[in-house]
Amino acid sequence: PQRPPSLNSFPIEAVFREPDMRPLIHLGCLLLICTIWCQNACADFLIYYPGGKPGGGGGGGAPGRPGRGMMGGAVGAPGAPGMGPGMGGGAAPRKGRGRIVLQGKVTSGKTVIYEHPTLKDKLYFNLEDVKIIKAKGSRGEFQSQLSKAGKDPDEMMKAAVFALKKGLLRDFYETVERILKSHPEHEAAKKVMDLKARIDTPLPDNPETEKKIRAVVKRKNMRIEKSKHYILLHDTPEKPLEGHSQNRAQERLALLEKVYESFLQLFSAQDIELNIPEERLMVVLFNKEADYLEYATAISPSLRSALGFWSPANNVAIFYDQGTGEDYAELNEILKSMEADAEQAKKNAMKTGGGAATADLVRRTKTLKLLVAVDKENADIKTVSHECTHQMAGNTGLLPRHVDIPRWVHEGLATYFEAPGEATWAGIGAVNELRLEWYKGLEPDRTHSNIKFIATDQIFDFAKSHGAVVHGYGQAWALTHFLMENHVEKFVEYYRMLGEMPAATPLNPDLLNDLFVKVFGDNLKDLDGEWRTFMRSLQTDLERQAPEVAEEG
Repeated sequence: PQRPPSLNSFPIEAVFREPDMRPLIHLGCLLLICTIWCQNACADFLIYYPGGKPGGGGGGGAPGRPGRGMMGGAVGAPGAPGMGPGMGGGAAPRKGRGRIVLQGKVTSGKTVIYEHPTLKDKLYFNLEDVKIIKAKGSRGEFQSQLSKAGKDPDEMMKAAVFALKKGLLRDFYETVERILKSHPEHEAAKKVMDLKARIDTPLPDNPETEKKIRAVVKRKNMRIEKSKHYILLHDTPEKPLEGHSQNRAQERLALLEKVYESFLQLFSAQDIELNIPEERLMVVLFNKEADYLEYATAISPSLRSALGFWSPANNVAIFYDQGTGEDYAELNEILKSMEADAEQAKKNAMKTGGGAATADLVRRTKTLKLLVAVDKENADIKTVSHECTHQMAGNTGLLPRHVDIPRWVHEGLATYFEAPGEATWAGIGAVNELRLEWYKGLEPDRTHSNIKFIATDQIFDFAKSHGAVVHGYGQAWALTHFLMENHVEKFVEYYRMLGEMPAATPLNPDLLNDLFVKVFGDNLKDLDGEWRTFMRSLQTDLERQAPEVAEEG
């Protein structure tokens, strides 16, 4: 039987908006309770309790978990029901947190100074309102693994791949160079450096590429910006945002280049050869959500919920600056109001006193401003890295553009690469807490959360609502994460088999099941059990590196 009509029949790979995931603000009170995480070598954690530490008074929480001595707790969302033919998924489960966790440089004294690692902002806190925790960051974990490797080149290579997955490219290359100094003929290390030399060489300009991308988006006001491997058509401001050294186009190209390089090196370091694109990849960045939606919905109304997409047909990835979207409109207005109130409070304090209350208001306002800036950055990073992965898979021969690829395969790989953290890319295979929660929301439903249902793409075929589609993303991410971490050679062999199918081959559950079983064997029950055991043991970087911080949440 052929697959039922669904988004799978639409030849575009998109990342969709998560239901009920908008920032939470109630009047002037800070309810955006979140954990901000980075891959910085500095692993200081500062836990800020607006209104005081737990037990120090303050109001009760909003619906969900009770507030922890602050003006409100995070709003809880209902758990996610199962999904199946004709059914839709609900909202993702969400943990409430009565605190804000920041990682970066923390200087402690009477006043605690927090410095953001990428946006270079400083925040000032009263010592009694915060808790400071020292922990091992991703670089610390890498250094420990490298130390244990000693002089064993293969173990050193494993440590190098760990650094690569964490977005620590410099550490990755330095480790490979150390291997080659002591073992000049180490094949894997030689391949890494040979590939680096090719990546470092910019692709030649091709006037036809600019013509192609301008033919896709026919807007005269859009400008061209290029990097070594990308051509970007955009209408974003030329001036960098406050606290940024590069403008939006330059930042996005830098991110694209990092994902491009990491994608190729990840497979190369594990002795898996991919084709290297011979032309610059084409990307479009709209400055305004409204312009993006006008363009996207003209292609298909189903793209109204898409935050970005890549079209295999024209090979162009398209997204927008999400800080301009409706998700942030209310938040921006509240922030402006809070900044005005804080400024007025400072003026009043000069006349009437009340310095402590004023300082608290200013602190909350600056903290919210930082959280909003980081959240906007993370939203863009997630979409850009997701679509870049689709595009890379289609242009390196891993998942060829001319073949109909199961949706769980494409989306699973893209979500494996998409994780943002602390306004920077968190690397490859970082445990995405939101995807993990979506996976757990459906996991008890063994009818639909099982390897066969996912591998035959029925997880998407029978998704009848936007919420159910997002549940599909969670399951696809979880299975891909498991196979990439535990069975990468077989998984790539499975990719190869899919890519070698004739272009006109119609997909159906029987065919997809046969392909999967041919690679992984017909004992899917045991593989399914192994997958669930792995997922139960899976920890986010925060849980693994700073359990004291994670447990308190």
